[in-house]
Amino acid sequence: MTRRNLLKLAMAGAAMPLMAEAKQESKKTPPATADDSAELARRAVRYRELILDVAKGPGGMIIAFLPVDTRRPFQEGEPLHWYLVRNLERAWGTASPRPTTAEWYYGENTLWATGWFLYSQILRYRATRDPEAKQTAQKCFRDLSNIFRLSHSIEPGLLGKPHGGRAGPTTSFDQSACLALFYVLYAQELATSEEKAEAAKNMVLHGEYYLRRNWVMNHHGHLQKVVEPDHTSTMKYLACAYAAYQLTGETRFRDEAFKHLRQLIQAGRLPWPSNPYEINHNLTYYALLCDFWNKTEMAAEFDWKGCIGEYWSAEQKSFDVGGLPRFGPYDTVHRSFTPYPSTWDPVEKKWQSATCQGNYPLNCIFAGMLALLAQAHGLDDKAHRSAKRTLLRMDENTLRWWGGYDEKLPDEMKPILNIFATEVPALWLAAYWMGRLQGVW
Repeated sequence: MTRRNLLKLAMAGAAMPLMAEAKQESKKTPPATADDSAELARRAVRYRELILDVAKGPGGMIIAFLPVDTRRPFQEGEPLHWYLVRNLERAWGTASPRPTTAEWYYGENTLWATGWFLYSQILRYRATRDPEAKQTAQKCFRDLSNIFRLSHSIEPGLLGKPHGGRAGPTTSFDQSACLALFYVLYAQELATSEEKAEAAKNMVLHGEYYLRRNWVMNHHGHLQKVVEPDHTSTMKYLACAYAAYQLTGETRFRDEAFKHLRQLIQAGRLPWPSNPYEINHNLTYYALLCDFWNKTEMAAEFDWKGCIGEYWSAEQKSFDVGGLPRFGPYDTVHRSFTPYPSTWDPVEKKWQSATCQGNYPLNCIFAGMLALLAQAHGLDDKAHRSAKRTLLRMDENTLRWWGGYDEKLPDEMKPILNIFATEVPALWLAAYWMGRLQGVW
């Protein structure tokens, strides 16, 4: 089960790093107003503090979800909302023991949040050379190294979700590339010699993990082979293998990644997995990976930049009158978008609409990132305006998992508004520092 569906139920060493070309486009785009820039900068300081405020797990591990009012993890034995309990029960399979609900929310998205927070501070250091950015990036790197260490007790090379702050056997498409690529990026740009050696050791084991398992991953207790047949999201795991090659020089990792990437292209899974395709955060994730592959030996084998343009065009079709994205199917042939209607099923107790879903704040921030990627590639010299508008809309209220829906949710769902989602400020910071590198605010 993908992370998206779950929430609905509830490069070679010579390869240029991600977003390395951003500054080249900055001359084409005027900066935001001084007031806007000051507000965004204020939030950047505040959102970093909020993330570090919940870095309380083993080794400083970032807690994924926790109550807003107490800022402490969900506790065993506490009554938890039925929606949170049902999410876990519906998602989990039989391949590994199911964590408790409290354990699950403690670490389900810790890897994801830590990876994006790490990336944001790498970008910040590129933009400012602020020692604090380097120190924060080092904290995230050490957290991931610690989770590698914990996971080694289950299987060498595994980087598993730390449910309950302990080693876990499960992974997901989303929580793969955004960890490995940024972990390697830190090792390449900011690491001490000791840290780089540690990262190389972990990444060679990580690359071998995929090959040894023949790409069979444990997704919430379900064993799934993520290649053959390939899905567009397979790129996320393939990027991990290539990242292992980047840091270690082991060509077997590169060759295995490229073999399956070529199969993906030949199967027609780029830019779209299917028609229609639901507008969601994957448009940005896929675009980020296309940007990544475009800086590798595979650059000339596919129109990666054209894919980014396709994703940005689709994202724009989903915008509401305020410029924020909506959920709904996108017809990839006719390039038309239909937003979901607002519905609450009292029997299934399931809410669906164009905007009210648990990861809507995340989806909005990803739309801002996609705008900046499109601008960095010269596809839209006004895209930064969309990104700025989105980031300004993402105030502290939206750092909740269902932030911004107080008046829209049925009464029985309103208790889940009290959940802080660490991933949201982490992603916001990554988008903010992308824009700072481009000089647009």
